[in-house]
Amino acid sequence: MKADYEEHNAILIACCMMQIKAKFKTDKGLNFIQQYYINQGLKKFGDDGKDTVDKELRQMLLRDCFTPKFVKDMTASEQKKSAMMLQAI
Repeated sequence: MKADYEEHNAILIACCMMQIKAKFKTDKGLNFIQQYYINQGLKKFGDDGKDTVDKELRQMLLRDCFTPKFVKDMTASEQKKSAMMLQAI
C-alpha cells in the first residue's frame, strides 16, 4: 500500500525513524522492534495483546495526546488520520 504524506508529516516520520535508529544502536549491535497492526497483533497475542492495546491507549489519553471526539463531529481527513494511527498502535 502506497501512502502519500504532506511535507510536515514526512519530516516528522523521518525524525522518528532517526530517533528509533539512534535508540536501538548499542555497542553490541542493533536491536530491532516489530510493530503489528491491531488486528494482526490481537490474533497473534490474544488476551496479552488486548491488555497491551488498552494500556497504550490509556497512556496516550493520560498524556493528553488525543482529545476524545465523536466520529460524527470529525472531518473526513480527521477520520482517515485517526484510523491510520489506531491501526498502528
